[in-house]
Amino acid sequence: MQQTKLLAALSCLFSQAKIFYQHTAETVGPGNLRRQFSALAELHQHILYLFPPADSSAAEANALSGLSCWYNTPPNPLSVSAIQQQLATQLQLQKALIRSGDLPQHHKSLLHFTASLQIAADQLAQSEALPAKYETFTEQPAKITNIKLTPDEP
Repeated sequence: MQQTKLLAALSCLFSQAKIFYQHTAETVGPGNLRRQFSALAELHQHILYLFPPADSSAAEANALSGLSCWYNTPPNPLSVSAIQQQLATQLQLQKALIRSGDLPQHHKSLLHFTASLQIAADQLAQSEALPAKYETFTEQPAKITNIKLTPDEP
């Protein structure tokens, strides 16, 4: 696959993911999940600054279009487990790209983004497994690495 097409497809994927997580954060209501989805949208926004703009004609012919399509038209009804599966698929793809070395000029950016996305996915999985009484969010900045869950105060 040509490097230009790969960059365009990744940019398209990250753009669709950003829009999806922004919309999901707005509809999920207040709480920890909302902050986590907002942080996922912010992560995707940051990586978009480092990649060239998407060329839709190049991205449509790419294997990555399936991932982008999921973000554009997610399953209905949407569940946290479906989002976790999508994140896992995206992470597998990004890790394979890092190992392949196909994007040497973006290797470091993609590596850092993938690590941040892995942390976010792990935190999403962890919060989903917690009992409802631990879903309270502490007064921390809205960054995914600062998320702390605490029990409700009596």
